Amino acid sequence: MGHKKNETLGIILCILVVAIVSSSSFRTAFSFPDAISVAAGELFAIDTGFPVVSVYSPRASSVERHPIGNLPTKVVFEAEEPGSFPVEFRLFGLIPIRRVSLVVEEPVMVMPGGHSIGVILRSHGLVVTGLAPVESIDGRQVWPAKNAGIEAGDVIISVDDQKVKSREQLSLLVDAAGRARSWLDVLIEKPDGSLLSKVLMPVQHKDGGFRIGLVVRDSLAGVGTLTFYEENSRLYAALGHLISDGDSRRPLVMKEGHIVRSTIAGVQPSKKGQPGEFLGMFVEDHDKIGNIIKNGPCGISGILTTSLVNPLYSEPIPLGLPSQVVKGPAEMLTTVSERRIEKFSIEIESVFSGAGVSSKGFTVRITDPRLLSLTGGIVQGMSGSTVIQNGRLVGAITHVLVNDPTRGYGTFALWMAQEAYIVPGGEYTGYTAAAKILEEQE
Repeated sequence: MGHKKNETLGIILCILVVAIVSSSSFRTAFSFPDAISVAAGELFAIDTGFPVVSVYSPRASSVERHPIGNLPTKVVFEAEEPGSFPVEFRLFGLIPIRRVSLVVEEPVMVMPGGHSIGVILRSHGLVVTGLAPVESIDGRQVWPAKNAGIEAGDVIISVDDQKVKSREQLSLLVDAAGRARSWLDVLIEKPDGSLLSKVLMPVQHKDGGFRIGLVVRDSLAGVGTLTFYEENSRLYAALGHLISDGDSRRPLVMKEGHIVRSTIAGVQPSKKGQPGEFLGMFVEDHDKIGNIIKNGPCGISGILTTSLVNPLYSEPIPLGLPSQVVKGPAEMLTTVSERRIEKFSIEIESVFSGAGVSSKGFTVRITDPRLLSLTGGIVQGMSGSTVIQNGRLVGAITHVLVNDPTRGYGTFALWMAQEAYIVPGGEYTGYTAAAKILEEQE
């Protein structure tokens, strides 16, 4: 009889554990990252909503308890002084199941952007964007590169042990090998980072020259928006998303790059199923304003080489933390005509607080009637447009929803600042970052 009672009790306990583990309160405990950053002077609350999984911390300023039990389900922290302290989630208020660190930081002050920029990136080799047949002098279609195993997305590093830096250089090497009737040894890098050597023979085209049937690109150029910069170090962040090759969709492995001033000459409005774009004009080597030191998941970053002016903001404003981004009204800074930065109203619709570092941290909707009439919503070239909420610079516009161009995604400013070495999270920060980066580039 006792055995059956124990068995029944065990089954009940198993069901209870499964119910707890699958509950929303248990998932809440594990949705937080290992460390949560909050600004000094701010209130921060954690609420599981259910007393089985409770929250405990020695620095809690107030506790709310569930009406059906005596376990705290909501804890509010007053982050008065910089530092780090533990926050623990406990099962039944006793058994620790998850611990995170609450990191209190002084707010970082940054200058808002909104400037239209031309972005020029050059890879460490030639990116293969396509394959093409060679029409030989006898009328046949031959595929030298394809037959050798070269694919779109590969990067040509060298030819016959000579590093290739331009399409013109590659054409000269191919033509010279073809006239000498010699094989080419082409070193390529695959998308997974592996290096392979491919051997192929150039084919004489009907026009008399020699070709290998490749379409390559040695640089990428486009229009985007500067998000913010730090005045003292001149470190900046822009775009909010990774730059990849438009044809192969492979992230561009950068060799060098820079940003220049861009002028918006017109707008092709977005429509449902058809994203629009800013018609920006710039000259690659004219009016440079900064270099590019990184092309990461939250955009590009580097060091400004000239001073910038934002007529809407004469002084820096606090860099907002992900925990400070809330649903509700916000503002966006962008350039829709010439070089004039303007402010437009938007709505933050949802916030992905437990998301890892990426270009998608929250969703926005354009609500400004004038902007909607000009652009139809979010357009290409708007990436990096500054998002400001409650006096803080909280993020940047990154993507448009194709089926509803009035809505799109944004990334958190903190993530961009970490990748730009402005705040801890990168290898260096502030002045140290600027000095170290310049030293490494020499």
